[in-house]
Amino acid sequence: MTIVCVVLGLWGIWDYVIAIPEAARGAARAEILRVVKNGLDTPNGSPERLEAITVIGVALESDGYTDEDWDAGLAQMKVALEGAQIEIQREALGGVEKGLKAYGHIIAPSKYDRPMQWVFISCLPFGLWYLLSYLKMKKRASIYELSDDGTLTTPEGSWPTSEVKDIDMSTWISKTAKARLTWTAKVVVDGREPIELDDYVYQDMHLIIGALAHQFYPDDWTPLARRIKIEHAEQDEEE
Repeated sequence: MTIVCVVLGLWGIWDYVIAIPEAARGAARAEILRVVKNGLDTPNGSPERLEAITVIGVALESDGYTDEDWDAGLAQMKVALEGAQIEIQREALGGVEKGLKAYGHIIAPSKYDRPMQWVFISCLPFGLWYLLSYLKMKKRASIYELSDDGTLTTPEGSWPTSEVKDIDMSTWISKTAKARLTWTAKVVVDGREPIELDDYVYQDMHLIIGALAHQFYPDDWTPLARRIKIEHAEQDEEE
């Protein structure tokens, strides 16, 4: 989840800061080039040419993005529209065609595109939250231990083998318990409520559960927390 949230957040920032502005700029340039092409296809002094000259003038003054090649091309197109020699007009028209190939396929972003990116950008704090939660759970998981002498250590405390009285396996891999509970067992210790061991949250918790279950119920459970009767039944079926 941390990776997903970070990727979505960075994607949102990229779109907001780079991709959407570039798409808007490209679509705007394509529109200018279409107006210029329409003007170059008409006689000198036509309304279409005058409109194209005006559009170019506005573009040169308002485009805050520094692009010398683009500005030089617009300047050349303006000269051509003002009635330059036919060779210059043909050269300008070639530049228009080249520009349309580069920008003509770009669709202008909608007014909702940028606000929508904030939804993805807002995933970044959740990524940090998931990361901190994971580190916290990892630290907590490292506390669980069943030592060789039978001492059980959990975040709730530590108990020697004499104080570990039983383990409740009634829900563990049970066919009747709720699905989430089938990953859990409860250890009965002196002086407090039973302690839940959760193999769904903590990896390899079944090894502690199995060791305790086999200690208290060796005829029913293996050290890997599997039912012995089920294993015998599986062996009989294989034979």
